[in-house]
Order: sequence, then C-alpha cells, then structure tokens
Amino acid sequence: MKKFKNVIIFTHHRYLSNVNIKKITSSLKRSKVNVNLIAQYNGYVKAESSDTILEEDNYSQNKIIRNSDLVLVFGGDGLFLSASKMSVDLGIPILGINHGKIGFLVDIDKKNALKQVKDIINGNYLVDSRMLLDVELGGNGTKKNKFVCLNDVVIHNYGLLKMIQVKIFVNNYLINIQRSDGLIIATPTGSTAYSMSNGCPIVSPDSKVISLTPVSPHTYSHRPLIINDTDKIKIEIDSSSVMHTMATIDGSNNKNILNPEIVNIKKSKKTLKILHPKEYNYFQILNEKLKWGGRA
Repeated sequence: MKKFKNVIIFTHHRYLSNVNIKKITSSLKRSKVNVNLIAQYNGYVKAESSDTILEEDNYSQNKIIRNSDLVLVFGGDGLFLSASKMSVDLGIPILGINHGKIGFLVDIDKKNALKQVKDIINGNYLVDSRMLLDVELGGNGTKKNKFVCLNDVVIHNYGLLKMIQVKIFVNNYLINIQRSDGLIIATPTGSTAYSMSNGCPIVSPDSKVISLTPVSPHTYSHRPLIINDTDKIKIEIDSSSVMHTMATIDGSNNKNILNPEIVNIKKSKKTLKILHPKEYNYFQILNEKLKWGGRA
C-alpha cells in the first residue's frame, strides 16, 4: 500500500500543546515526513506554521496544503467531520485519533496512536470508502447553497419551540407530509449519530442506503424510512415554517443555513476514504463504543 510523505495534522486549537500531538509530530519528522499542523478555531481554520487562515470552501487551491497526501485528525467525531471537508476537497484519505468521547469515526485510541500511526504511514492499513451526500438548499429566486456531507443533513425547528411542517418527496413522489421537530437524512456513516438517537437502526457503513428519520413527530405512524442510495430526495418546507427552520449539515460546527425552502439531496459521486489499522473491525468498534454485552 502507498506510503505517506506529506501529512496534515488537523486538530482543535485547544489541543495544540497536547503531549500526544507533539510526540506524533516529532516521530513523523524523524521519519522524513513533512507535517502541516492545521487548527480549527471558532469560525475559521488556520495553518499554524505560517499563521495563515485557510478558505474552507477552497482547500484544493491553497499552496500550503494542496500537495498533502493524508489528513490525520486528533480530536473527536465532530472535528473529524470538519476535517473530512478538507480530505474530500484535496482528494486524499483521512485517519482519526480519538481525543473526544465515544469516537465512532476516530477509532485509533490515543494510547496506541504512535505505533499505529507509524504503521499506517508506512503503508500498513485498510481503506474504508464511505458514501457522501450532495446537498442543495435554496428557494424561489434565492441563491442556492451546495454542500457535500458525510454524516447527515438535519432540517429542524429554530428560534421557536414549535414544530415544522415539511413535504417529503422521493424520486418526485410525495411520500409524506410531516409535522415534527425535524427530519434527519443520513448516510450509513451517520446512522450512529443523531439518527441513532431518534430511533433509526444502525446501518453497516458499506450499505447502499440512505435513512430518513423524524425528530419527535406529531403522529406516531411517522417512522424512520430506509431508501436506496440511488433515490433522490426533495424536502419542501411549508411557508408557515420557513422562518423558524434551519438546515444543519454534518453538525452545528460545520454549516447552518437559515430559512431554507427546498432541500435536494442525493448520493454524491465523491467518496471519503478513511484509513484504519489492519486489525480494524467495524462491529468490534460498535461493541466497544456502545458497551454491548456488558452488565446493565
């Protein structure tokens, strides 16, 4: 497998002085690997070596990082979601070291990180290709916003403690008019996130499906729905709900769009390549993170 020579370490600015980051950075440099330390701040991302703010919508054109061949994330799943935008834009794989809480995406334990990172840098790893979603938000006569997401799109109430009403179309067929606190459209990767908290089943990451899960629906018959990844989804927000609706893409730390009228979602042609240690097993991760089989 390919070895890596130009690595981005993506972390939160609070972790810049963390001893584990310093150990990994020093080890990589001793192995003649070029390292760019990138930190996320509130509202922006910065290359620490040059003190340069990076444009989040144009990573591939930035001369500081455009020749990188791996993104190494040190943090939790939320930070991994932020870093995944960089990985997709640059067309390079991503690897996660867990310094958060549960960590479904950042599966390398920080205690074993130094050895496992060395192995992966030297070409000993598994490649896990994950589905992404193309999301287009807009309305009549308004500018369209386009995003790519790894986990989910959440259309939810905002500002008022009041349900929103939406029409849900699949392949241009109206399947439901739903009143609820929101709707989650998730990839298999996103099935262990907010979607799981609202009763959607956990979906194996290589499954070719998309899930639609209501958040606190008004009617009990409104249940989670699993559709094919070739299906196209359109959500129309009722005019009475638009002004207290927000669309959140991959969590509140990433993109929040106020007052969307129409949201179109489909499987992206792009994928995210996640690297894992050779011994990685998805179901083992589930077992450990969710503490299955332990005493209640």
